[in-house]
Amino acid sequence: MRSRTTKMKIEDTWKSLQGEEARLTGEEIRAGLTSRGADAVRKLNKRLAWKIGFTLLFTPLYLIALWLVDSWLTQLLFGIIIAAHLIGLVFFIQRYRKARSFHMAGADAKTTLIAYLHNVKATLRQEEIGGLILYPIAAASGFFLSLLQKMSLEEALADSKILITLIIVMVLVTPLSHWLARWMNRKTFGKYIQQLEERQAQLEDES
Repeated sequence: MRSRTTKMKIEDTWKSLQGEEARLTGEEIRAGLTSRGADAVRKLNKRLAWKIGFTLLFTPLYLIALWLVDSWLTQLLFGIIIAAHLIGLVFFIQRYRKARSFHMAGADAKTTLIAYLHNVKATLRQEEIGGLILYPIAAASGFFLSLLQKMSLEEALADSKILITLIIVMVLVTPLSHWLARWMNRKTFGKYIQQLEERQAQLEDES
């Protein structure tokens, strides 16, 4: 008897939940979708802010390396890296401020969402392209920084084996670093970009 009563209560609860769900209006459903989209936007913005933080973290390290070396070539290489980080810092701040300026609850949610996704994807794409230029320079900087602890720059440049080794290091480090950067971006941003793309598809179906 007690088992039958428990079963009836469970069935009544389930029917009640189904009734509540059936009474949700289209506006309430859209509000729920907007809420999930806003959460994805908030998390994407937070991850864009992380990029600013990482840039601020690593730039002083390169400044210290620049101060420690006395070779003109190594100083030039580290100077290029520092300049690239400062440019990247300005770039990320601009992109972050632009991302924060979008309001997903506006009247034209679809257009706003498309523009927001374009901003985030363009940020990641341009960062990855910039990295392809910077990785060989960073590899050469680290190579010479280590090498010049044992010999002079003139000796290093005169040794063909060292130059061949440098080329090999640059060729290996560049694609590996590019792949790692893309993997990290997919891991960090991919899930939330996908959520917003699904939200965009829903808005297109509604229009």
